[in-house]
Formats: sequence, structure tokens, C-alpha cells
Amino acid sequence: MRLVFVNHCHPEAPHVCATRMREFSQAMTMLGHEIILLTETLQGMTAETTPEQTTKKIQTHNFSVPLLLAVEPKGHTLIKKLRERKLPWGIRQAVIIWYFFYHKGVFTDWRTGSQSYLHPIAEAFKPDLIWATFLNTDAWNIAKDLARISKVPWVGDIKDPWEIYIPALFRKFLANYFNNCLALSTFSNFNSNEVQKWFKSPTTVIYSGFWANQQEPIKAFSLDKINISLTGGIYNDRSLYELIQGVKIWLEGLTSKERSKVYLTYAGHDTEAVKRATRELNNLCQINIIGFISIKELQKIHQNSIANMYVKIYSTFHHKTIEMLSAGRPIICYPKENSEAIDIARATNIDLHSCGTAQEISRALSKSLNTQSNKVAENEHLRELTWNYQAKKLELLFLSILQNPETSSRG
Repeated sequence: MRLVFVNHCHPEAPHVCATRMREFSQAMTMLGHEIILLTETLQGMTAETTPEQTTKKIQTHNFSVPLLLAVEPKGHTLIKKLRERKLPWGIRQAVIIWYFFYHKGVFTDWRTGSQSYLHPIAEAFKPDLIWATFLNTDAWNIAKDLARISKVPWVGDIKDPWEIYIPALFRKFLANYFNNCLALSTFSNFNSNEVQKWFKSPTTVIYSGFWANQQEPIKAFSLDKINISLTGGIYNDRSLYELIQGVKIWLEGLTSKERSKVYLTYAGHDTEAVKRATRELNNLCQINIIGFISIKELQKIHQNSIANMYVKIYSTFHHKTIEMLSAGRPIICYPKENSEAIDIARATNIDLHSCGTAQEISRALSKSLNTQSNKVAENEHLRELTWNYQAKKLELLFLSILQNPETSSRG
């Protein structure tokens, strides 16, 4: 198949928003499909390929790897000022209402910048299907535009909750507008249940995963250095404070010799919040705040930690749960996880400690200290959570659409 994937975030953006479409682009290429990944440029960067160069770029590209086409946003000064928080109250609300009502999105500058690329893509690449992820509605707007020009179907992907990112006034209005997509892939069952309130299209859960080659046998675990990891967005300072209190209770129960070996490592964007919350641990363990890092670096940290912790929010399903499971080490979540994540972890036989109090966090750390690493290379349930396996599910979804004569030509 020849497929165009649309994502607002450039694959090199240091943010989780880049992950899903970047990795599925690679995984689908490995299955033998030809992929164009259409994104915005990195902030402040110019496009490497102009619209005039696009046809030749497509014709000469070696599609053993995805072709990235990153386009610059164009025009719409008000929308740029809106995102930069330079508009006063009142005007800000008016701009949001106008853009959602008239343009069906608030990243219209990116959509406008993409328009001159769409005909060259349609004519030179001749895509079979367009797949676009909802980080914002303009990824779907671009998918609709390209599907119409190419006379092919498009499929929406729901990574982020509709009710969180779309103002209440426009949820039904926009859902009706985008209901001509033939199917929706979703980030989780949680997302499927949420979007079914708004969309008529059938949903298929396609989890974001990890690479099969990360399932390497883990060496014997060493306690010469006792590392605990905290990963990802914090979302709620109160939840972070309670999580750290659980770590503090556990540390205070160790001997001074044991405490001297303990490190708490944080990887993620919310470094200032973590610095504030961990100040009272400074005399109890070493604090290592490293910010956003690559998935490969993060995997090593997870594999070499006695436990991997994260802060739970109830407005979404956390991809970090699956990433952490791939390390074969216990996971500690606060507040309590939902049943979907708990059931996934239970199937893999890797401990997910779903904690509701600081004392439960402390007990989970004590248990994790004495837990052997799971042999992830032999774990068939973990294999089902790889990018490779999930890409095969995505492939089947696309083929089912293209093999249906009633839908295969619908844009």
C-alpha cells in the first residue's frame, strides 16, 4: 500500500506527540508499504522540500524508509498570537470560536502551508489511503483535503481525548464534520469508549508500543546502585507530592548504608515541578533530574531501576505504562490505574502496583527491591504490544477498508 500519515508534530520534536506516527511510519515500512509522513516543520525551521521539489522528491525517494515532508505554517497571524498568548481576554475567545467554526481547527496556518504540497503528493505518489492522528483537528483537515484530491479514503486516529482538546461548544459540530472518515483507530479501549459518544465510525484499538528488539534478555539485576525512575508528565502537583511522600517513607525505613545507594531519576518535561517536590529527599537519596530523553536512553533507565513510577491522570490512557512493561521491572502508579492498564500488566505477569496512598507506594518499593526482572524476550503477551505486532493490526484495518468496493474510492 501507498499511505500518507499526517501528524502535526515533526518526528524529531522532543515530545511524546511525535512518537506514535513516527514509529508506525517505520513499522509499516518494515511490512513493505510505502509511507509519506506529512508534518509541520520544527519550530523556527524552514522546509527542506519545497512544493515545487515534492514531485521529484517522491519519484527519487527510496521507500525502504518513510519519506518525511515537513511543511512550514503560513499566514494567520492571529492564530499565531493566540498560541503565543499575546491576545487579550475576549479577543482570544473570539478568535478560538471563529477558527473552530469557520476553519474547523486552530492550526490553520499549518493547514494553509500544506495546501501546495497536496496535489504533488496526489499526482506523484498516488496514495491508497490517508491516516491522520488527532493531536488537533487540522491533521484531520489536511487528511480530508488530500483524500478529496486523491479520491481515496481517510482514517482518523484518536490519540488524545476529544473532550479534553475540543471546547464543549464544538464537540458535536466537529464530530459531525469529520464523520466521513471510514474508521477510527484509537490509542486504547479508554479512547474508544470516549469517542463513541461523538463519532459513528467503527473503532479499532491500535496501541502505541515498543520495538521488538528492545525485548533483549536482561542481565542479573544489581543492587550496588538502587535506582528508582519517575517518568513523563506530572499533570497534578498534589499527586506528585503524595508519590514523593511514599518514596520518603520507604527511604526512612532503610539503613543509612542502603540509602547511600539510592538514586531517584526523573525523565520528562516537568523538571521544575519535580525539583520542588523532591527537595525534602535531598538528605535521603541522590536526585537525578535529566529532562526529556530518547526512548532508547529511557529504556536503559527503566531496565536498571528497581521500580518505574509515574503519575496517573484519569482523562487518558498512558502509553508510558506499555513502555515501562517492556523493561520487565515492576511499575508503581499513583493514583490508582484504570482496569485496562491493570489487565494488560496482569497478562504480562509484570507487577503494576496501582497505589492509592503513600503507604502503598512505600510497600510497593519494598517489594520491588526484591523482585527479579521478568524475562521479557520470552513473554508472548509483551510481544503483542510491540510496534511490529500493532502495525500488523493497522495493516489489517487499512486492507479491510481498501478491499471493500463500497468504500475504497470514497474521500
